[in-house]
Amino acid sequence: MSKFKAVQNEYNNGFHITFENGYTVSVQFGKTCYSDQGETTAEVAAWGPDRKWVKLSEHDDVRGWCTPNEVLEIMNQIANK
Repeated sequence: MSKFKAVQNEYNNGFHITFENGYTVSVQFGKTCYSDQGETTAEVAAWGPDRKWVKLSEHDDVRGWCTPNEVLEIMNQIANK
């Protein structure tokens, strides 16, 4: 089942989207994220239905300072797993 979840607290703003395949992508921007607080970049992470993190960069599960086009690219990759 696909679904959205908004995330907003004093540290983060963003959302999670879960795709039909059970994978979830988290897009966050805030003062504790790897971003410019959502002005032009966001932090992206993903996990599978088994709750295991998807490696999104060479060194980490979280990919920081992503442009809108990069966020879309990651979302498409995860949605098509």
